[in-house]
Amino acid sequence: MRKTRVFIAFLLVFSLFNEVSHASDTIPLQCMNKKTKLLRISNVIKGCEKTEVSLGAGAISRSLIRPSDVDKQLMYRFQAAQAAAKKEGETIYIVSGFRTLSRQQTLFNQAVRKYGSKNEASKWVAPPLISHHPWGIAIDVNYPDEPVGAGWLEIHGSKFGLCRVFENEWWHFEPVIAPGWKCPPLVPDARYSKD
Repeated sequence: MRKTRVFIAFLLVFSLFNEVSHASDTIPLQCMNKKTKLLRISNVIKGCEKTEVSLGAGAISRSLIRPSDVDKQLMYRFQAAQAAAKKEGETIYIVSGFRTLSRQQTLFNQAVRKYGSKNEASKWVAPPLISHHPWGIAIDVNYPDEPVGAGWLEIHGSKFGLCRVFENEWWHFEPVIAPGWKCPPLVPDARYSKD
């Protein structure tokens, strides 16, 4: 009986590895030309060429070490989106990306004074240890004067792995999906940030 279980477990593991390696042949990977910003589809096995950068094959999450700038792959995704928007006559630009913990705390304190409580302030500015800006994985686009460009990014951002995440902030985008996947439903406000 024990030998049968071991054999079945071996078959399951063997089939999983074979499926993973076979499936990875077909997992699309977007590659952006460093100079032209044009995209090309490759796959995770072949990867990108030396003249290209990868937009990644998944969501971009927090690193183990707190960064000092916007995540590099997030910037590649934004640059690809910016080039595509420009071709369609739209302008998108980052107004705010990486913030230090102290800068985020200052913004949060200002919001508390403006809205009268930490709970109300948290709808608009996440506290430093919750916000994704100090992790370099959140950007504010075209705020406060140009929502049309940000609207373009909301419609087309999933192609680049960028999603608007909060109902009350048309300007806030995060790399919560792989390029080409569907963006998740919006959450009401910054109090619903996921870690």
